[in-house]
Amino acid sequence: MKLRNPAALALLLLSAATPAAALELHPERSSPYDLAVTGRLAGVPDGGTAYVRWPDLRALPSARLTVDGEFMMGPQVLTVVSLSDLWTALPTGPGTDSILATCADGYASVYTLAFIADYRPFIVLEINGKGPRDWPPAGVTFNPGPYAILVSADFEPRVASYPNVQHKKPWGVTTLEVASYADRFRGFYSGKWSSLSQAAAAGREAWVNTCASCHAGPPGAFGGTKAGRPFPVIAAYAGYDRAFFMKYVRDPKSLVPCAKMEPHPRYTDGELSGLIEFITEGQQ
Repeated sequence: MKLRNPAALALLLLSAATPAAALELHPERSSPYDLAVTGRLAGVPDGGTAYVRWPDLRALPSARLTVDGEFMMGPQVLTVVSLSDLWTALPTGPGTDSILATCADGYASVYTLAFIADYRPFIVLEINGKGPRDWPPAGVTFNPGPYAILVSADFEPRVASYPNVQHKKPWGVTTLEVASYADRFRGFYSGKWSSLSQAAAAGREAWVNTCASCHAGPPGAFGGTKAGRPFPVIAAYAGYDRAFFMKYVRDPKSLVPCAKMEPHPRYTDGELSGLIEFITEGQQ
């Protein structure tokens, strides 16, 4: 993504200086463009879901960014709200430190408060002045609605060096969960996963921030459902033929032409070895 408007950064910084008003949570959905919110939220029962209406999100501090090549070729003007402002406006409960995004197709993304502070992701409310009611915008071959979350290297330079950054740019986002990272990923830090080598611990981070977008982990661990492949099956593949697994992760279609998984060519041998060590630890 390329920011073509030199004032874009200043606009975002200006919006961050304006406090975010508290969002009203509604017990029932009023339209397909409501954002579902769940998790540890004041006034929302455990396991319950509330809804934030698009006009209320649009009333939060926002900015307009001109980007190139994000949803289509050529420039697009986005109206965005930072996840940090969204967090401030939500009635987050004690011990919460993460936003977990889930999409209509089962894809998922993890945003800890540390990631939000370091990489400054934002939620897209409008593309070229049109909200999700009027999506897909002209020239876009898919519908990114009801919401998309993006990060930009032009807004936050550190994004350029973040590995497999596409996993932090989901579209079709329908639900945000306000959560405790420790609770939602407890299964990866207990039992045989409670004491890992340095390489396997790095593999755990790779799983949470990449693989978990499409694959759920052990029972209770947050993860996407898009792939539909259980964690024990992945562990069996990783343990049986490490070379095949590593090549598949880097370039799935070179081995299985009909594979739906996206390629991840940036992984080094050492990083993939750590990922395999982490995945297979629970099977030992």
